[in-house]
Amino acid sequence: MLTVTAPADSHRLTTLAAIKGEMRLSGGADDEFLSDLIDRASATIRRWCGRTFALETVRETFRLSAPIETLSLSRWPVVFVASVIEAGNPLAAGDFETEDDTGFVYRLTGSDIRRDWPAGKIVIEYQAGYILPGKPGRTLPEDVERATIMLVKAGWFGRSRDPLVRSEDVSGVLSTTFWVGGFGEGASLPPDVEGLLSPHRQPSIG
Repeated sequence: MLTVTAPADSHRLTTLAAIKGEMRLSGGADDEFLSDLIDRASATIRRWCGRTFALETVRETFRLSAPIETLSLSRWPVVFVASVIEAGNPLAAGDFETEDDTGFVYRLTGSDIRRDWPAGKIVIEYQAGYILPGKPGRTLPEDVERATIMLVKAGWFGRSRDPLVRSEDVSGVLSTTFWVGGFGEGASLPPDVEGLLSPHRQPSIG
C-alpha cells in the first residue's frame, strides 16, 4: 500500500516553452491547447510506463507473510529515505541500504551483512522521483521529455486531419502513413516513442 504524503505540484514532463521552441511557435493564441496536450501526453506516458516520474514523498507499507531478501519500492529513483519501521520499531540508518536507481531496499545485520527482511509489517517513508523540466535542478531524463514532446507534436498536427485516415497516397508523388493512436487508457504509442520510454517502464512482476 502506498500513500503520497507530499504530492508534486505538477506532473508535466515538458514545458510549454520547450514545445513552442521545438515547433517554432510564437504568441499565446494556442497556449491553452498546447498545455492540454502536454497534460494528456504526460498522463499517457505515466500510464504506459506504469509509474510516476515527479518527485514526491510517499509512505509505503509492506505486509510480509514470509521472510524475503529484498523489498522493492514502487517509486524510483530514491532520493531520500526518511524512516523504516519494522514491526513498530524504527531502524537506524545502518540497519538497511537502498539501491537508489532501482528502489531495492536490503536489511543489514550489525556487521553490515545483508539478511532477509522478517515476516510482518514494514513501513518505509521516502522521497523518490525526478525534478521535472522547468524547475531548478531538473533531473528528468532527456529521453522522457523527448518522448513527451513527440506525442504533443503528434497531437498538434493530428488535429488538422481526419483521425480515421491512416495513409495518403498521391501516385508517383507522395505516400504518407499516419500514426493512429491517442491520449487515453490503452492508447497505442508510436514505435519511436516506445523506444525512448522502454528503459523507464515499470518492470512486470510474475
